[in-house]
Amino acid sequence: MALRIDDNTEKVIDQFIENGNLTTGALVEFTGLSRPTVTKRLDRLYAAEHVEYLHEPTALWRLVNDPRE
Repeated sequence: MALRIDDNTEKVIDQFIENGNLTTGALVEFTGLSRPTVTKRLDRLYAAEHVEYLHEPTALWRLVNDPRE
C-alpha cells in the first residue's frame, strides 16, 4: 500500500523523530492537530507498517521506520 505523505503526516512523523515513542494524546498536543486527524495518520502509518502499537491501554506508539527515507 502506497502511503501518501501530506503536511499532517509529516508533523506526526517529525514528532516521533524528535521525541521517540509517543501516545496519541502527546501527538495531538505536540502537533496541534485534532485527535481525529492524528488518529487517521496513525492508522495509515500502521497499515503501511511504519508504526507499531506498543501499549494499547495508553495508546503508546513507536515509529518503526521513516516512510520518507
